[in-house]
Amino acid sequence: MHSGSSSILLNKSFTLQQKIRWIALLLKTRRNNRMSKLAAAISTKTSEKNPVIIDIGANVGLYTKAFMKGPKTPKSIIAIEPSFYVFSILLNITATMPSVRCRKMALSHETATVHLKTPLKKSGSLRVGLSHIGNVNNQQVFVETVEAKRLDDVLTDEKVDQVDIVKLDVEGAEEQVIAGAPNLFYNVRPIWFVELVQRRTDNFSGSAEKIFLNFIAAGYEAFVLNADYEWDQVNKLNEHSDYLFVPALSKTEVAVTEI
Repeated sequence: MHSGSSSILLNKSFTLQQKIRWIALLLKTRRNNRMSKLAAAISTKTSEKNPVIIDIGANVGLYTKAFMKGPKTPKSIIAIEPSFYVFSILLNITATMPSVRCRKMALSHETATVHLKTPLKKSGSLRVGLSHIGNVNNQQVFVETVEAKRLDDVLTDEKVDQVDIVKLDVEGAEEQVIAGAPNLFYNVRPIWFVELVQRRTDNFSGSAEKIFLNFIAAGYEAFVLNADYEWDQVNKLNEHSDYLFVPALSKTEVAVTEI
């Protein structure tokens, strides 16, 4: 096992049950390939044979793993995950993938120190995948202090100037992440695969519809996946929770449109 294992198994912050659950989750993640078809479908929308991918809210690494095994081998992936508990699994899963860089942090509109809250089940297990830095309404949570950065600053630090695909699943903080990435959003203009769920954005008093409309206003086209794993274009937020935003206009065309 990777060194991330001992950091969890020897950590007194976690109960024995949470450590047993962590081992089970690691083994399950190793076997789990359920994101493969979705990652392949996302990749069809880029013309790059070896895309640069940012996996934001990477969790245990299912998307990162799927992209690495997909039809277009990524040139590199930056996998960003703030939760100590699942980040250690992400490190294990990607240990043999030299083109993957794992970074433990939250993303926001400013550099800050934030409290990451992971809801707890009645059993005491962590509800992995639901960690967020928003408000908590009468939930039992596991709290950890994490560093938050602006995505544009992270890309500068990592010396990444070209990004082809961004997967964004941050439990309602999508608006804050995008606000910290104006250069990426307006100038670099990658494909964005974004989870938009109003009850998640409620954690930040935000609006899923507003985020959707901001993409449209910036010259992106929106698509949802159909049952055949093909993309159907949509022009408004609907019952789907996952949207693919593909840049339709060049920077110059967007500038002309805004005038």
